Amino acid sequence: MNAQINQCKQLLDQYTTIDKLVYSKEVHKSLANCNFLGLMLPEKFGGQEKTCRELISTGEMLMMYCENTGLLLSWIIHEIVTWWFIGGFGNEDQKKKYLSKMISGDLLGAVAISEPEVGPHPKHLKTHAHISENNVYMNGEKTYLTNGPVADIFVVIAITHIEGERKHYSAFIVTNDMHGFQYTEPLNFPFVQTSPHGGIVLDNCVIPKANLLGEINTAYDLMVKPFRGVEDTLMIGPILGGMQCQLRHLLCVINHTNYKLNNDQFIQIGKLQTIISTGRVIADKAGQLLDESNELVDLLLGFRNLAASYQTCFASLIDLLPGLETDQMKTLSNDLCGLGRVASKIMQKKQMDLGKKSLLNRL
Repeated sequence: MNAQINQCKQLLDQYTTIDKLVYSKEVHKSLANCNFLGLMLPEKFGGQEKTCRELISTGEMLMMYCENTGLLLSWIIHEIVTWWFIGGFGNEDQKKKYLSKMISGDLLGAVAISEPEVGPHPKHLKTHAHISENNVYMNGEKTYLTNGPVADIFVVIAITHIEGERKHYSAFIVTNDMHGFQYTEPLNFPFVQTSPHGGIVLDNCVIPKANLLGEINTAYDLMVKPFRGVEDTLMIGPILGGMQCQLRHLLCVINHTNYKLNNDQFIQIGKLQTIISTGRVIADKAGQLLDESNELVDLLLGFRNLAASYQTCFASLIDLLPGLETDQMKTLSNDLCGLGRVASKIMQKKQMDLGKKSLLNRL
């Protein structure tokens, strides 16, 4: 993997400011050229059969080099579309048709679940698909899509059956050349701005019936619900790498300015490094559990709390070191804190459910 990292350095060095580099098809192709795409797919489809633990470790190393949280987020989402959605739920024909192009960098992937004003809430999603004898006709709008403005291939979640008040969802592979497909304007996110976000409109979009992904009417339970945990687990690596970059920048500035630290400041720095070391233990275990398809809720909540504690500690240390925070430290802090707020209500609900379960088990 170190050889791939070095090759990636050489390819990305052609760009003047890697930390500000926006994910694009050119960057995507560069990652493909140094074998960073399709890491977890079987070799028969052109993959490298890496484990989730290895992908997490790779994400940390790559982040420590490029210091670009948005770039890593876009890369992770593409890998999830490739490995989790199409590699995990696709039939043999779908895998043969799309995976090789996704590994070569000819196709860039995105997941389309959330919709304007309602996010990913299953009770409020409206995009629906009518399945005829040969085709699927889809109508709706999706937004907040990581890679949305530059993606070629989307896994779109749409209503395919309503039973009483309950909506049943299916997943479809949608490409940007299908009739009735169009992009919306890119979104200006307050964080991870180097990861392009946007939306798509499906206006009676014609999709081949063969592009149904997985079993009909089962997508929300089997794909969407686990997706949050899959993304959170694989993003542990880039987040740990970002935390290490924050600390590395701060220590470099302290050394460069010959700033004299007091005992309390040394303690804070030691706490930051301890949190990173603890995070790596969690990352290794979380990757192992994901490889084994085991429950991850406790560990992911634990890592979120740990990462939030790191940012609180880092901010308090910066307050004790006036004038030493660089622009890159500010960007990293903004990105990592922003990622920590994503799906915060969902995570709070899981934390509450865990608390209730723990109390019941004690009674």
